Amino acid sequence: MTNLLRELSDNELRLSANSVFTYAHAGSVSAENIGTSSLFIDYKSIHNQYLILYNSSDDALGKTEALKRLIFLNWYYLAEPNMLTNIAELDDDTMFEAYQILNGLLKAGTLDDEFNWMLAFYSKWDYTIFQFSEDGLDELTAFVKNNRWTAKQPPAKEWIIGKMDNRGQMGKYLTALSETIL
Repeated sequence: MTNLLRELSDNELRLSANSVFTYAHAGSVSAENIGTSSLFIDYKSIHNQYLILYNSSDDALGKTEALKRLIFLNWYYLAEPNMLTNIAELDDDTMFEAYQILNGLLKAGTLDDEFNWMLAFYSKWDYTIFQFSEDGLDELTAFVKNNRWTAKQPPAKEWIIGKMDNRGQMGKYLTALSETIL
């Protein structure tokens, strides 16, 4: 499972390399290529593979990691513009199923500290979750409502430093976040 997670991470990072954000840092963004569809690579396959991996694995840690990445991509896709994320579209059914799983884990009280922090952080953009949760995912809806206005500390350094490698866009984003606010 670790090899599959690493492969998916590598695929994500390869796809994200073509985003406008990356071009901007390289100094090669022009008016002609900002709007081109060639910058937007389809993440659906990777996103769906994370769900398949979650559903087919017996490895609890690997399942949690796959779900963290699924939930991150769900949030990232809706919270950030696709010219920055390079995510043109995700499958709504996959997004909803990931939130159903998360709802069950919230109900069971089995999220680890990192996942709790991540979900609380994503709750600031409640619209990214409510469109999926408000129709029967009561624990998730309650979690978001309880956390969306609460000031959160940045992620603990021990969660970030040296632990975000090979974690796809999620690792890249959280590393950048920690460098900005820690």
